[in-house]
Amino acid sequence: MGISRILLVSGAANFSTRDVWEGYRIGLSLIGLDVVPYPTFSMLKVLSPESVCSDILGTALDVDNRIDCVIFVDGLYFRGKRSRIPLSIRRAGIPTVLIATDDPYEEMPNVESLYTHRFTNELSCANEETIYLPTASLEFPSIQRHAQPRYAVSFLGTVFEDRLPLLLKVAQHCEQEQKRFLIAGKILDGRKELGKFRMTDLREKTIDGPEKWEIYSNSIATLNIFRESEVAESASPRVYEVTAFGHASLVTGPPRKEVSELYGENVVYFEDAESVITALEEVWSDEETRIKKSEQARQITLNSHLYEHRAQRLISHLRTAERRSSGIQVAEHQIGWIIGCGRTGSTWLAEMLGDFPKIRKWHEPYFGRLFKHLQDRPDDYQRPASFFSKKHQKVWLDGIRRMFFEMIEDRYPKFGEHSLAVKEVNTPELYNWLAILFPQGRMIHLVRDPYDTLDSYLDLQKPGSWNDRFGDQTDPLKELNVRRTAKHIRSTMELALQAYEAFPVEQKLQLSYEDLLRDPAPHLISCGNLISAEVDPELAASIAEKHHFKKHQKTGTLEFRRKGRSGVWKESENFTSEVLKIANEQLGPLRAKLGYH
Repeated sequence: MGISRILLVSGAANFSTRDVWEGYRIGLSLIGLDVVPYPTFSMLKVLSPESVCSDILGTALDVDNRIDCVIFVDGLYFRGKRSRIPLSIRRAGIPTVLIATDDPYEEMPNVESLYTHRFTNELSCANEETIYLPTASLEFPSIQRHAQPRYAVSFLGTVFEDRLPLLLKVAQHCEQEQKRFLIAGKILDGRKELGKFRMTDLREKTIDGPEKWEIYSNSIATLNIFRESEVAESASPRVYEVTAFGHASLVTGPPRKEVSELYGENVVYFEDAESVITALEEVWSDEETRIKKSEQARQITLNSHLYEHRAQRLISHLRTAERRSSGIQVAEHQIGWIIGCGRTGSTWLAEMLGDFPKIRKWHEPYFGRLFKHLQDRPDDYQRPASFFSKKHQKVWLDGIRRMFFEMIEDRYPKFGEHSLAVKEVNTPELYNWLAILFPQGRMIHLVRDPYDTLDSYLDLQKPGSWNDRFGDQTDPLKELNVRRTAKHIRSTMELALQAYEAFPVEQKLQLSYEDLLRDPAPHLISCGNLISAEVDPELAASIAEKHHFKKHQKTGTLEFRRKGRSGVWKESENFTSEVLKIANEQLGPLRAKLGYH
């Protein structure tokens, strides 16, 4: 929990290492962390190696910078005498993190003494001390697909000696078939041989983001060539990058199990220099299939293999390790936050989940009120003297988080043996902090037709309603009150949706009140799976039946449980023409965004 500001140091290489470094720079920022970037490859163009090393140390150790940890992407530059850089930082008490991007090709000596935490991009190099963290891709901007791409095939990367025979084979075939071939990147071997082919363009330079997009959008196929290795199993950055863009078909080889498990038949594989021609001909021969498979591969990457996803895993591991080292162990992944808006069925959902033997419910703790001040006074986040000053965020967030888990320990002493569903729909000021406070937590986003929600709110505001706090409006249908209520619903639902969209894909689910009405049981099972609580399907059906609307006696107008149906607003006396006009104005766009018509 003490990690909020990171010094991100790249290696000296200016091609693939820079891509990974840039990916984490953006990914860490997207999950809400403050990243201080240090592009070593650029700094070496203006400073001497010794000055760069001193500058990194100064940046990391300067107390005004408040660096919580230093992440080294690749680490190859900091071997030998320069290993003093991560060593000095670690001995100063700041955690050092290595993300090894050249496994298994480059040896990294003394990593145990230099780095507090170690991650590898290569599955075969992972062990108890080194965590597997695959490479990934950034999400590319949407660029229109070329009807007639310039290049039949492109290759972005470094031309090593072991790649040259295959590239020569492709160049020769393209020459024979009069198809254009682009090689872009570093050419360490074969410049003269490749230069003989008229149909092969050589772009010997570092390829930046916009140029990559131009190349991918102008290519029918893109080659990914794995370097020779007897042990490597994992996908390279190029695999994720090409699929994330979704224009060029990925032709990759030699085969690696992890790639085929991820993408199946949505990419094309080759074994060697002979079979690569067959693979390319397959792509070139069927445009419709190529486009369809490229789009399917793109969705796989966007759903789970962006640097934002990797950054979340990285920070979750670091925070878990930090808690363990301080003696605090928390089953955070067993906590499910039910967020959304009031009057959407959240109580019903929490009650059903709380009936499972391995789940407890925490009904409206109002924990989020701790962030109400920042919602009302966002300027205090920047004010130095403020308790909630951004400069001191590490301290106050750590304290808030610790207090939360101490409260859980006091209220639910068996937590860990069971999971916990926290219904927190009335403190939307909390929502955007959940990913930072609880990076391994789970989120259940509950939605309902905003018009039905407004109708329910207007009902509870009438004299004699179940709600003693709000049921004192002499005329809740007055324009001022309806407008204020609709704005509250819109604001709350928008904050919940924003938080849901930013939360890690594998740690969240969205369901609707309407889904629960149709058949609650499968959604209860999904919620249980999300928070690591085994849910028996027969028991789920039994609990759903127990909590069916017809089982309740106090229902109807002015009651907490009113109709137990969807679309009630269409026949409600609350929805006068004036109310409908305000609803259309305040809630109409959000309603459409949530998929209601």
